Amino acid sequence: MSALKSISLKRVGPLVSIRFFDRMVDRQTRQLSAMLQRSIAEAGGRVRLLLAIESEVYGRSPESLFESLQFIKLHAHQIDRIAIVGRKSWERTYVGLFGLFSGTEIDYFDRADAVNAIRWLQGIERRRIK
Repeated sequence: MSALKSISLKRVGPLVSIRFFDRMVDRQTRQLSAMLQRSIAEAGGRVRLLLAIESEVYGRSPESLFESLQFIKLHAHQIDRIAIVGRKSWERTYVGLFGLFSGTEIDYFDRADAVNAIRWLQGIERRRIK
């Protein structure tokens, strides 16, 4: 596991999990990009990405969420799918808009539906939430 103060990254096979705990600054974005590039190389050149938004910072600023996702554009050609797990209903809209610009298949999941985010990344049928 690699970690920055506000970010954690783990890889299991082609699945890479990143958790954001705070708004990223430029230096952290560059470090995360390098960590992701290593994970992509270790996974054979392509990954599926699970992003978990753990911060309330994004709850106050949709623009800060969009800025923090910019690192994805650098690696979009090496990412098959991205599942983003968040807390706020507006995040779904911004994630959808970001997906239009990134060129990568992206879906949004509420925290209560995190298991389905992983299933979707693996290409397994989603379970219904009761």
